[in-house]
This record gives sequence, structure tokens and C-alpha cells, in this order.
Amino acid sequence: MNSQDRHTFSCLSRQGCHEESCGNENRFFCVVQRTSLAGSPIVLVNILRILYLVKIDILNELNNMEISPGRLRLGSLALCFVVLSVASAAFVPRGHSSPGIFKITLMVPGNANPARQSWSLVVQSELQNLGIDAGRVLLDFNTIIDRVFQPTDPNIVGKSYDNNGWDTVFIGNALGIDPDPAILYNSTNFAPTGQNYNLWNNSQADHLGTLIDQTVDKPTRLNYVRQWQALAQNVTPSATILYTKEIVAFTPKLTNGQYVFQTYHFPYWPPIEQLSSNPIDSSIVLDQTGGPPANLIPELSSSYYDTTVSGVIFANLAQRNDTVVKSMLPQLASGTVQSPGWSVAADGKTWTVTLRTGVTWHDGQPFNADDVKFTFDSIFDSTLKAPVQSFYKAIIGTASNVQVIDPSTVKFTLPNAYAYFVENILGGTPILPKHILSAVPYANWRTDVFNTGKPSTPCSATCPGPVGIGPYKWDHYDSTSQTAYLVRYDNYLDFPVNGGPELRARGAFSVKNYAAKTLSGSDAAITDITTGAADVLDSQYHLEQQQSFLSTWGSSKLAVYDAYGIQEMGFNMKHPLLGTGVDTPLGKQDPSKAALAAQYVRQAISHAIPRQLMIDQLLYGYGKPGITSAVTPATDGFNTALVPDDFNLTKSRQLLQKAGYFPTTPTAPSFWDAYGVYIAGALVAAVVAVSALFVVRSRRRPGFATPIGGTTPPPSPTSSPPPP
Repeated sequence: MNSQDRHTFSCLSRQGCHEESCGNENRFFCVVQRTSLAGSPIVLVNILRILYLVKIDILNELNNMEISPGRLRLGSLALCFVVLSVASAAFVPRGHSSPGIFKITLMVPGNANPARQSWSLVVQSELQNLGIDAGRVLLDFNTIIDRVFQPTDPNIVGKSYDNNGWDTVFIGNALGIDPDPAILYNSTNFAPTGQNYNLWNNSQADHLGTLIDQTVDKPTRLNYVRQWQALAQNVTPSATILYTKEIVAFTPKLTNGQYVFQTYHFPYWPPIEQLSSNPIDSSIVLDQTGGPPANLIPELSSSYYDTTVSGVIFANLAQRNDTVVKSMLPQLASGTVQSPGWSVAADGKTWTVTLRTGVTWHDGQPFNADDVKFTFDSIFDSTLKAPVQSFYKAIIGTASNVQVIDPSTVKFTLPNAYAYFVENILGGTPILPKHILSAVPYANWRTDVFNTGKPSTPCSATCPGPVGIGPYKWDHYDSTSQTAYLVRYDNYLDFPVNGGPELRARGAFSVKNYAAKTLSGSDAAITDITTGAADVLDSQYHLEQQQSFLSTWGSSKLAVYDAYGIQEMGFNMKHPLLGTGVDTPLGKQDPSKAALAAQYVRQAISHAIPRQLMIDQLLYGYGKPGITSAVTPATDGFNTALVPDDFNLTKSRQLLQKAGYFPTTPTAPSFWDAYGVYIAGALVAAVVAVSALFVVRSRRRPGFATPIGGTTPPPSPTSSPPPP
């Protein structure tokens, strides 16, 4: 045991453990010990001491051995698995099981956001402590899309996990800047042709959503937003875990990187055209976790990870100025900021949009009103089944309500006024090229190379793929390195503030070649950026878990901001236990109370989530406890009167008892009730610490840089996300 280890163990052994005396790396253990001493459970302290000593002994032994980096990495993963397996067997409670308890499966993306995997483990442990048989599966992101968000088999919509559907899913969500919860929760917007993946059908929520959409007066509208939040917190279609604070890491090559990523984060993403680089005409690589782009046609996508490519290929009629000022700019629409090329009639329902002239697609073909009409027609097509179709039907009505007046004018006739028409329709509909896609049957859009970027045969020159009007044009996709390559479109159109000439005038738009690479796991991504194989690490790596990297990388090369993102545990509202409640004891006894019984179950699960602890100890304070999805503290109309559900297992039991479970009166909290989450958190922290130290040693080997275009060298070493 070295001197630092002896000091730490000595600190953990003292009654008065202080974080400042132990050092930042041991803060978690100090907090846990201090909390445990309040109730004098000396067993917990001994557990933590054993965990720490085991870590020390193993690392000391490894220091004396000659082990290759590859074996070190393999050993780290094996050790993680062993520790978690043994710990799970030792600490998962069995004493609360009841013949009436139920089984659910927690679905977690296994190739994205390692932080989510950690807190899903903690939530699973607490549910098991309540007597719920909570299983857990890790699936790749695109598989989850197929089962939850865009199920291609209509027979599995709303089905439980055991029937090829789902029970609960840990997922990130983001409504965006404008609080229109109807997009995500209105009953007319069910998946797969809508974004209400929860399948929540609530008449009061629908009514409030309609009022929000159709109320032009902002103060009145935001009051309806606050009412919607209060309803959603009570009904709990999703157990919102946290509102995220995100970090983007970048290299010194991007001289204005900090300003850009703090000002133009999601939903303005990725802001590659806003970057200044040294040298000018640089090539950059953005690493992102999650799956490779699944749908490059934005109207077909339900994945954030698609936007890292499609977001800079296509253009809209209107564009968000940024995520700070939030005003709307006329992009493909004509006009200026003060006098944009859109207007609405006195009835609030008839919008006329004039288009810029002289604009061309990446292939040189002219853009006109037929492209706009074609784009909206495709959204309404029943064969295509775009995931935004239901929402557009609710707002626009039918495809015939979009009319071409002349080559540079389009008219929209809405059935009702829509307060966010400019923001969500003009600014949220990337325009597609009619001259290309009109030749492709709708039934083939998803498999066509325009959408996949992957030709049927390999090609060495420029490959067919998506064609847009945005600042970057498609080059090719390398399936070996899972990298999409794009090239700057030097004829990018001129429009106020963010057009091509305006960008160049302020020294931006200097990145010539841009690549978006899929690389799972923050350890592998950190290796990439430290060896020069990547220039930007996407915020979804949740680098707050990598405190050592953050301190050595330096704050000047990090952008930190309060995001519009939400992390949630979504419930299948068609599930017989979690949604309809027909299979709950109360639901079987009194069918008229089945839905209420399911609400009790969802509320019980929400109270079993230790939000603040996970933020403090797994995310190092990066985030705020979540209340309801779709509306965040950064959004107008956030209801500050609401507070997050507290972590209260006694209350969880009382709610489950109301649903007919735990027929006996709940007993006082056991040792595990009071301290189980801390033990689970300590296990996660210990495993992460051990794995991180192993990986640091394996990083000493040189990495490979991936050039833009041409021959691609072997990809840089990768690692799987830490075991959940």
C-alpha cells in the first residue's frame, strides 16, 4: 500500500472523515461513510474498506507484473464483471419477495451513455429491494428504436418485453427549446407514426396540449404548460430522472470551440459551420457514442445520433439563431430578421412563405417551391409512415393544405392556429430534393442509399448518398471505421446571420472536411482525442464521469452548459401492469380502478429512484433532479412550484400496497432500504475507478488518426462501455 493509499484508508477508518482531507478521488467514499455513520451501520463502513483494499491490492499486484495493454484492458473488464456479479449476489435483497409481486424488464441502450448504464443498475437494485423482479437487458440503440420508437411490426406496438415489445426503457429525450408537449405525449401522436412512444392516452393531457398549441398569447400559453407539467408529474408516464448538464471536449485546433458549443448545442447540432479552425481549411473528426446513423433522411429519424450527419446536410425554411437568443432566421425562406419571408393572415391559420431565389442543391440543381411541397407530401404518405406524421396531421391537417402558389411561394392552410408554426414547422422540417427522391418509391426510402449512405457495392470515389442544401455535403461512409465523411459546401446559401458569406465574414466556416465517427465508450473516445484521432467528443459521452481526464485536459478545451436534454425511465402505457393496470391485484378486483392501480405502481417506481444521489456521486453534480419530461428548467414555462419525487422506499411500499401488492402493513426500512443505494453506488464507483486506472495504462500506446477521404487506416483501439 503506497503512502496515498495509506492516507485514504486511514481517512476512511476515522470517525470524522472529511472530503477535503481525503482528496477528490475519494470523495465518494467519504460521503458514503459520513452518511452511514449517521445511523451507525458499521457493516457498511467495513464493506467500503474491503472494496478499497481489494482495489489497492489488485493494482499493486498488477504494478509488479508485466502485462500487455490488451490484457490489461481485458482484465479490467473481467474484474468489473466479477465485482458486479459477486456484489449483486451478495446485496440484492430477497426478504421482501411476495407471491403477489411482479416482474418487469428494464431496457437500457448498451452502446450509448455509460452513465445511464450505471444509474440503471442502481434503480434495478432499489426495485429488487421493493420485491419487484426487475430484470435488466442491454440492447444496441437501433434495436431499441425498432422495438420502442419505430416498431416496424405493428403487432408488437404496446406489447410487453416478453412479447417482443418493452416494459420500461432508460432513454434520453429532448423536446427542444419550445414547450410543446403534445409532440411527445398527445394521444394522436402514437408511435410508430408519432413520437408518443409511451402510448400515453390521457384526455386531460390532450386538452392541455391543444390549448398550448392553439394559444397565441404567450403568458396564457405558458400557464397551460405549467398545468400540463403538474398533470404529468402526477400521472407519471415517464419517471424523469434528471435534466442534464453536458460537456463537449475539443482540441485547440478549434479556436472558438468553447463559445460555439456553449451557444449552438442541441437542438442546433452539430454547429460545424460555426467553427473557426487553425489552420484554416482543417479536417476534423467528431466522435459520438450510440449507434451509427440509421436514417439520414431527417423525416425518418428518431435518433439524436443521426443529426450529427444530417444536421449539416439539409436546410429548413427557417433556422434557429442559436440556443441562447433563440430567435428564428429565414433560411430557405426569403427576407431578413426584421422582415422574414413568412406572414400569417388575421385568422391565425393561413401562412404564406416566400422562398429565396438562386439557391441550388449540392448537385447544382435549383431549389424551388416544388421541393417544399414534395417534402410535406412525403410526411403525409401512409406508406412511408414517417415518425412525425401524426404530429403534422394534427397541425396541418392534410397534404392538400400545403399549396404551391408559384415557384417561389408556398401557402399553408391550417385547421387551427398553431403558436409554434415558425419554430416547429418552418424551422423543424428539413427540405428534401424532389428531383432525386421522387424517383424512389416511398416503400424503398428507408433502404435507399440516399437514406443509408451505404451503397450496395463498395466505391472508392464519391458515393451516392443524401443531397441537401446545408453547409456540408455528403462524401461517403466507411463501414469498417463506422465513419461518415462530409465536405464543406462552398456555395452554401446567403441568409441573415448564419449564411455562408456571413459565417466567413466573422472567421467561421473554416472546417473543410468533417467526419462523424461512431465509437462506443468514453474511455475509447478519450484515447481518440488525446492521441489526435478525434477533435470533438460529443456530449453524450457524459465526460463528467471522467474527472481525471477533465482536470488534465483543461477547462479551456471544454464547453459546459445546461442542456435541453432529459434522461428518463419511460413506461409502456399499454403494459398490463405499468400502463393499463388490468393485471394488478386492484385492477383484477375492481376493473374501474385498474388505471389508478398502474399509476400507483409508476409512482412507486419513481420514488425508488435516488435522483440526487446519482447526480452527486455518479455524475459529480452535473445535472438537476428531473420532474417531468418534455419541459426542462431551460425551457420557457417551466413550473418552478413542482419538486422532484423524493427517494422514499417506505412511500413506494405504501403506493404498491394501494395497488394491491404487499398486503401486510409496510415494515420499518431494513438495512438495505436505508443504505443499499450507497452500497450499489460504491460498487459502481469502485469498478469505474479500477477500470479507469487500467485504461490509463493501456493508453500509453500510440493511436491512429483517421484522415478525411482516401484510404482509411486501421481504426483506433476501442473498448466496450463499462459493464452496467
